[in-house]
Amino acid sequence: MTKNNLKILLIALILITSTGNLDAQNNTSSPYSVFGFGILETPAHAKNAAMGNSGVAMPSDGYLNTLNPASLSHLDSLSFYFNLQGQGTINKFSMGGKEQTNFDSNFDILSMGFRVTPWWGMSLGLYPFSSVGYEINANNDIIGSTSDYPMVYEGSGGLSRVTLSNGIKLTKNFSAGVDATFLWGSSDIMETADYSDLSGITISSSKKWYFNNLYLKYGLQYKGKTNNGNIYAGATWQPETNIYATSNQTILQDESTTYYNEDQSAEDVWLPNMFTAGLAKHWQSGWQFSADYSFSEWSTLNGSQTLNGTFHDSQTFGAGFSYSHPKNKHKLINSMSWEAGLFYSDGYLSVNGTRIEEKGISAGFSLPLNNLGNRLHLAYQHSVKGTENNGLIEENYHTIKISFSWIERWFTKQKFY
Repeated sequence: MTKNNLKILLIALILITSTGNLDAQNNTSSPYSVFGFGILETPAHAKNAAMGNSGVAMPSDGYLNTLNPASLSHLDSLSFYFNLQGQGTINKFSMGGKEQTNFDSNFDILSMGFRVTPWWGMSLGLYPFSSVGYEINANNDIIGSTSDYPMVYEGSGGLSRVTLSNGIKLTKNFSAGVDATFLWGSSDIMETADYSDLSGITISSSKKWYFNNLYLKYGLQYKGKTNNGNIYAGATWQPETNIYATSNQTILQDESTTYYNEDQSAEDVWLPNMFTAGLAKHWQSGWQFSADYSFSEWSTLNGSQTLNGTFHDSQTFGAGFSYSHPKNKHKLINSMSWEAGLFYSDGYLSVNGTRIEEKGISAGFSLPLNNLGNRLHLAYQHSVKGTENNGLIEENYHTIKISFSWIERWFTKQKFY
């Protein structure tokens, strides 16, 4: 390894372990983020996002596949991988004939990876886990009178995670992997009662929930050959894990006089069992297909005194195609890849007795930046979440994910002439 490559590795490690602004905060404006941990973020790389968020069976071929740690066993042994990804979302919320549009953006993946031995690949990354961001305005009646006063309910924050992933090749065709993740973050909830028209004062009550713990995810992958290409199968399992929770509550008058400020104990919450299985097929003609199915036991959160909401076991489907010309890669158009897909979730949450489902379509492409394997990935997703029925809100999302995958060649001997 050259001194230059070692310097690059150290810089990447420092960025991943110390960057504070690549978190989940300010990444949503959804009123549904008031429930549970907030809006759960999809950990997919832009290439997987363009294929309907699928790829549990796909190897890490030219990029870091974050959906299955076992995929890391396929990393090139002479390369160091670095990935930086951001996203921007236009959200349109509809309810009872009224509409509101917001724009949210953030960096959401910072990761690096490399092959440690011929049979062992490793990566380290910083990812968002969930986002909280809402503002709800209401009027509360004063008991025993015809007067009311305005209330503002606000939420912000979210959870982030640092993940160390390892993928090991067990045999020629089978690989196994494990993610070790540290989850942390907070949710800020503020309720402001404006009594200025009645008594000239404003009372604000804020509560901040803190969450943290370590959890694991295990993965398997299989690669086989067919007459016209390769076939892949993959699976992951994230076992149920408790998440430690604490809180702090503060009550203020006119944002200056403190009535109450105290740390409080809180009941721990749980991450549920999550199972995912996937299949993928690659043809020599340049076509590739991927499909995933996930099942999560979110009903374990029901009865929680810490998180709001009614939770259900949920199912998620995602599938997509990609195409890259198999020949004459010296032409730019032939060295590009093109993706499209679709996805659906029956939702882990219900409001007013209605499941909050989500469905969408996706598309994208990958553009080479040089002949070393550096690529720019772009993915677009349009999704619809929720419904206007039963007094609820329908959310329409237009999301762009842009990912820069940088590959540095190392462990190579320099030639002198």
